[in-house]
Amino acid sequence: MVTKEEIEKLINSTDMFALVSPYVKLIKSGSGYKGICPFHSEKTPSFSVSQEKHLAHCFSCGKGGNPIQFLMDIKHLNFIEAVKELAKINHMDLQIDDVKDPKSQEKEKYYALNDLANKLFTRNLLSTNEGQKAIKYLNERGLDIEAIKEFSLGLAPRDGKMLYNLLKESNYLELDMVSCGLVKNNDNNYYDFFTNRIMFPIKDIRGNIIGFSGRTYKDALNQAKYMNTYESLVFKKNLVLYNLDLAIDFITLNDRIILHEGYMDVIASYRSGLKEVVCSMGTSLTSGQINLIGKYTKNVIICYDSDNAGIKASFRAGELFLKSGFNVNLVKLDKTKDSDEYVKKYGLEAYKSYFLSHIISFIDYVYNEVTTSINNNDISSIENAKNNLFKYLKLYKSNLIWEKYLTDFAKFLNISLDSIKADFYKNDKIETNIVVNYPKEDKKEIKENNFKYAAIRIFDYAKSSKIKALEIDNYLEKDNRFIGLGPILGQLWQAIISFYQDNFYFDEEKFVLYLQEKNLYNDYYHMISLNEFYAKLNLPYSDSDLNECLESINKEARNIKLNNIQQSINMKIDEKLAKELTIKKFKLRQKCEKNN
Repeated sequence: MVTKEEIEKLINSTDMFALVSPYVKLIKSGSGYKGICPFHSEKTPSFSVSQEKHLAHCFSCGKGGNPIQFLMDIKHLNFIEAVKELAKINHMDLQIDDVKDPKSQEKEKYYALNDLANKLFTRNLLSTNEGQKAIKYLNERGLDIEAIKEFSLGLAPRDGKMLYNLLKESNYLELDMVSCGLVKNNDNNYYDFFTNRIMFPIKDIRGNIIGFSGRTYKDALNQAKYMNTYESLVFKKNLVLYNLDLAIDFITLNDRIILHEGYMDVIASYRSGLKEVVCSMGTSLTSGQINLIGKYTKNVIICYDSDNAGIKASFRAGELFLKSGFNVNLVKLDKTKDSDEYVKKYGLEAYKSYFLSHIISFIDYVYNEVTTSINNNDISSIENAKNNLFKYLKLYKSNLIWEKYLTDFAKFLNISLDSIKADFYKNDKIETNIVVNYPKEDKKEIKENNFKYAAIRIFDYAKSSKIKALEIDNYLEKDNRFIGLGPILGQLWQAIISFYQDNFYFDEEKFVLYLQEKNLYNDYYHMISLNEFYAKLNLPYSDSDLNECLESINKEARNIKLNNIQQSINMKIDEKLAKELTIKKFKLRQKCEKNN
């Protein structure tokens, strides 16, 4: 078991600047560094890095701490995993005894088997005559030698015994080779599972090879294009996402994930600079994969093939993500079938530019596909299109979204909106009003006690004029009062201020388009639905009401700061810093009591 002294040595050996800088743009500040926190949305840098104290900590949201805690937060690891990761970074050999699960030793054996197999595959690709033919094929598909090496691509030998013999010479048991999915057994005749296929290693989030996918690369009659490793203790196809190990840091940084259908599409996107990209393994998207994605982000961009099968898969994936609470956008390639083909035809830069400029919301994608499919001379075509639109529109629990697309659809068909609405609501249990579970308080109690009322209501004041919005923004910026809005409303507030940089007047339609580009579309409409609840109170707008709202947000911000300081103290960081935080907490509490 690793000792406390070894953990301390590991922490003290860590270069905090080198550890943090891939995730945060750091600038010198006194004896340390500061940057925008990678864990929450903010304008003023509150993420502090100390080389001397070996700390990386946000004094606003409370995330981070020593190097181990930072890795746990930024890479979603448990303590043991973070210690292993940090030991690897620092080139330290720690004997970490975490074998409480009896399966863990078996897993390590499978990782080692797959790693040895991958070394054989890569050597066979890069150092043999047969490998040169496969490299030529990959070059024709747009992959240079650098990309081949970056993704650890290989070639399974034509000789169907070569891998088996290597594993046997390395003292592995046939039972383990078969269980791992690398070798097959036919009446005690053992032979390689993969032969003469280009090999894509499949890795878990920590970079362990858990399986392979092998692709034919020349005419291969009566052979499946792809073969995957059989399921094993470490490889569960419905729980795996290809390239997650390389993409995870960028998913965290950009708070979104790009989902493709195939490996070559993933590689094309990654090489173009869109590195938060993964794909499922030749199967339909599963709930397990959605849950895996949900651990790291709730924002997904689907970019499947543009053929009919890809469109159907996009509809299904979008539906599953929406039902799981994701913000869903899509990109449809209109010049080629898939991303790989686009890159080969137009190049990496053109692909990236196209991708970023063609991100649309899922419901816009559905609307475009539905209306495009309509044959105005065929009533059944119109009915099918209408039913399809209704099916996906009902996934959004927003009166505003329903109103917008039903209105657009009525105009498209040149029929009355009332007719469309009658069909939409007919024989269906749709909540025509969003139910907000707030306690039944009177107007005074809501204004005095509910900071959510204040946080949402200031948007109405901001929409009234640019000058008013900037006045509110100046107030919120002081002492980092933004945190009183919470992360979602905080992002929306930043969006409305950014919108005013290029617009003197507020325009709802233009603002919605702006939010779609920022992946904040659904959050905004949810906020509006909450505001409908408060609108029923008929509270007057006035300077005094606005001041009460701002003070309510300020109080909430102070409470959050107090909690964050207490969490920092509880982290048992060094004694001097703990004392400084205790004093800071005392002064802030005094200020709160004075203002109250």
